[in-house]
Amino acid sequence: MAAVQKATGTADVAGDSTQGTVMATDRGSVTVTTPASAEGRISVAAADGSAVTMGLPAAVDAAGTTSAAGTTVYPDAAAHTDLATQATTVGGGRALVTLKDAAAPTTQRFDLGLPEGASLVADGNGGYDIVTSAGGAGLVARGHIDAPWAKDANGKSVPTRYSLDGNTLIQTIETGPDTAFPVVADPHYTWGIISGTVYFNKSETKVIALGGTVVSWLPHPAAEVGGRSLAGIAGYAVATDQCIKFKVNPGLVPLSPALAVGGSGVYGGSAGDGYCR
Repeated sequence: MAAVQKATGTADVAGDSTQGTVMATDRGSVTVTTPASAEGRISVAAADGSAVTMGLPAAVDAAGTTSAAGTTVYPDAAAHTDLATQATTVGGGRALVTLKDAAAPTTQRFDLGLPEGASLVADGNGGYDIVTSAGGAGLVARGHIDAPWAKDANGKSVPTRYSLDGNTLIQTIETGPDTAFPVVADPHYTWGIISGTVYFNKSETKVIALGGTVVSWLPHPAAEVGGRSLAGIAGYAVATDQCIKFKVNPGLVPLSPALAVGGSGVYGGSAGDGYCR
């Protein structure tokens, strides 16, 4: 318990969430539930009833003990490993792995339960957006998995990274001879209303580059703002074997030409995104 709360602090912990904690967030009302034992699942549920769940890398169904601050710890839930969960004040769920010594596994697997039609897109910063269909074309972010982190007993950052195996999030923690144990590592994710970024695939990007319409909430691709247009940006993406993406309004409220051009960008088919193809 002490090692976990030293690594995360308690300022953003929402309190005991094993019975479900309802929070008002910028994504609407969100209910976060953490499991009473290690073989249960974290759940982050939106007001529309959809939810993203995360399983813990437990080998045994260890009972949880919850601190006054709201951290639930499952001791010895795997070999040389304690597990823990927290609900966070931003309406997210946090899974924590404590590697107690050098014999602890440095690869941890978190099974994700996604709503029908949802998938993961790499965000380019080490994390993933959780995306669904964006009104007939493209994918819109409705949730996010933050970039991973890990800290040793001295508070020193330990190199770590994510990869995907289907809908299983894999965190690899690179400990070494100078690592001070225990090491704490943390996947944290959110889920809620439509906001964030919409991603288009290569065929949709080509339609925009040619001046065509793919969704009603984008302005005409030929509209210029400061000498730039969506058609030109999409054309660059096509020429460089990439795809176009947009920052969007909550609920996919139509974008003005200025907001569409200013919030546009390109992305590639980096490992795990699976959509720019």
